[in-house]
Amino acid sequence: MYPAMKNSLILALLLVFSAVFVSAATATEIVLDTEHHHLGDDFKEELTPGDPEGLVYTATFTLNSSADIESAELTLKGRSIVPGPTDEFSDKVYLNEIEIGPLNDYIPAETPDSSEVKIRIPIHPTLFNPGTNTLKVISGSNAAGSKYDDFEFHGLLLQLKEIESVTLEPPLKVAWTYELPWQLGYEISPGVTLAADGILYIAREDFGDAIIIAVDAETGALLWSKEWSDELSVNLEYKDGVLFAVHYSKIDALDAKNGEILWSKEYPNIQWGIPVVFGNTLFISTPGDRYVSAIDTENGALKWEYELNINDAGAEGYGYELSRIVTNGNLVVFGYLEIPDNEGIIALNAHTGDMEWEFVYPGKVLSLEPFLYKGLVYASRPRSIIALSVESGEEAWKINNWGFENVVEVKNGKLFVGYSNPGVLNAETGEILNDYSYPNVNFFTAVISDQFICCTDSSSVQFFDSSTGELIWRSSKIKGYDVSKPLLYKDKLYLVSTEGTLYAFEHGEEGMFFTKGLESHAFYYFPQVAITAMLILLVVLLIKIKNWAIVLGSWLIALTVIIFLSLKALEPYFSGFGFGLLLVLAFLCIFVILLIGIAFLVYGRPKRRNPGVAK
Repeated sequence: MYPAMKNSLILALLLVFSAVFVSAATATEIVLDTEHHHLGDDFKEELTPGDPEGLVYTATFTLNSSADIESAELTLKGRSIVPGPTDEFSDKVYLNEIEIGPLNDYIPAETPDSSEVKIRIPIHPTLFNPGTNTLKVISGSNAAGSKYDDFEFHGLLLQLKEIESVTLEPPLKVAWTYELPWQLGYEISPGVTLAADGILYIAREDFGDAIIIAVDAETGALLWSKEWSDELSVNLEYKDGVLFAVHYSKIDALDAKNGEILWSKEYPNIQWGIPVVFGNTLFISTPGDRYVSAIDTENGALKWEYELNINDAGAEGYGYELSRIVTNGNLVVFGYLEIPDNEGIIALNAHTGDMEWEFVYPGKVLSLEPFLYKGLVYASRPRSIIALSVESGEEAWKINNWGFENVVEVKNGKLFVGYSNPGVLNAETGEILNDYSYPNVNFFTAVISDQFICCTDSSSVQFFDSSTGELIWRSSKIKGYDVSKPLLYKDKLYLVSTEGTLYAFEHGEEGMFFTKGLESHAFYYFPQVAITAMLILLVVLLIKIKNWAIVLGSWLIALTVIIFLSLKALEPYFSGFGFGLLLVLAFLCIFVILLIGIAFLVYGRPKRRNPGVAK
C-alpha cells in the first residue's frame, strides 16, 4: 500500500544483534533502532534527515519461543507529530499488522513542532509472536489522502517484562498453611486474588467490611492487612509496585509492600467493578450500571467517562449490566445487557472514550464476559462461540457445539471453552483441537499451563494432561466442604478452603498412603477405617463368644458411637440441605440401632434361677 523504507546497513546490523541477543537471553530490553528517521512526503530542513525516507518504517526483531511476556512498552522520541486525538494525520504504530495506537495520542496539546517528546506506548502481551515480529510506523494523511504528516523519530526501544515461570509439577505436599482471620459460611472460598513480587493478596467482603491481607508467598508470614468498614466488595489490580484497591465507590492506590496509601479517590453515586490497568490508565466499569471510566494511575484523576444509553428504556427504570473490561491499549471492550432486550459488545477508543464499534447480538443470552487475544474478541452464548475483529467488530468466525458454553481462557493461541464438554479451539480459526471427554476436567476452577490443567473439585486438587485430559495426580481431601480456584505462582500452588485456611503446596513426596501429604486431615478417612475395624471385631467376637445376643447388643451400641464420631469427622467436608437431611436420617438410625442393641443385651442376659424352685 505504501512504499517500504530501506533500512541502513547499521540498522540491519543492530536488528541482527538484537535478534540474537533476545533469543539467547530473553532480554528485557531490545534496542530496535538508534538512527533518526523522517516519515512523510515533503522536505523539511528542521527535521533529521531533511528528506523523507518514505511513508512506512519497518523493523523486525526476534523473541525466544519460550518467552512468556507479562507486559511490554515501546519507547521512542518524536518531533513535529500532530497532537492527538486527531482524525487527520494520524501516525499509527503496528505490531504484527495489529494497531497498537497512534503516536498522536501521546503528544500533549499545543506541543511546538520543534519540541522533542518522549513517547511510551504500552503493548498487549498477546500481540507478540514467538520468533520473528514486525513493527511498523506509518505516516498519516489528511482526509483527502493528498498530504501526509512529516515527522521525525529515533531511539526505538522495546522493554519487556516476562512472567515468572511456573516450575511446579505433581506430586504435591503442603509447604505451609495460614489461618485467615474470618469465618466462612456456606459460600465459595475467595481464593488468592493475585500474586506479585513475592506477595499473595487476598481480598474479600466479610460481614460488611472490605478486607485485604498480604502474605509472604514463600513463608506464609503475614506482611500487612487493611480493612474498610461498611463496604460491599473489594477488587484488586497490581502495576509496578502499586496495588489498586477498588471498594464500592472508592479507589485507593497502595504501596504493595506495606499497604500505605499513596492516593485515594472517591467517586460519588457509583459502585465500581473489577479494574484493569494498562500503561498509566486504570479502566473500570460498573457491573450494575451504565458507566465505563478511564482513571490516571498516578493521581486518580478521571481521564474520561462513557455512559451507555441504548435507548430511553434505561431512563424508564430498566437496568443495565456491564462486564469486566478488556483492553489492548488502543481499544476498551466490554459486554453489556440492557434489561430486558438489548445485549451486545462495545469497543471504545482507549484514549478518548469515544465509541469505535458496537456488535449487537441478534438474540439473547450472550455472555457478558468478552475475551481478547491478538486481533480478535471472543464472546459466547449457549452452544456457540463467536470471534469478532477487534478493529471493526465484524464477525471473524463462529462455531456451534452443544457442549460449549463459555470461553474460560485464551493462552498460547488456544481458546479454552467449558461447560458440559470442555474443549480447546484454535484461537485464530475456531478449529477444534481437543475435545475432552473426561468429566472431571473443569476449566472454570482451573489454571492452565503448557503441560498441565490444574483444577479443584470440591475438596481436592487435580492435575490433568493438557494434551489428552487424562488424570495425572489427585490430592486427598482438604478439610472443608469446598476449596477455591487454585493459583500457580513460581514453584507453589495456593488455594483457600471454606475452613478459612490458606494452603501453599509445593512439589514433594506424598505422605501416608491415603492422606497424600495431608495427614492433619486424616479424620476424613475415620468412617471407612473405623467401620472396617468394627466388622472385623464383630466376626472375631462371634467366633470367640457363644452368647451371640450379648455380642450383637454390645457391638451395636458401640456402632452408634462410631457413627456419631464419623458424622463429626465428615461434617467439615460437606454442607447444604443434602448433608443436613443426611444428619437427620443418621441420628434416627443411631436411635433405632441403640434400641436394637439394648434389646439384644436384654435378650442375651443370663437368666437367674428362682431359689424357691426345687432342683
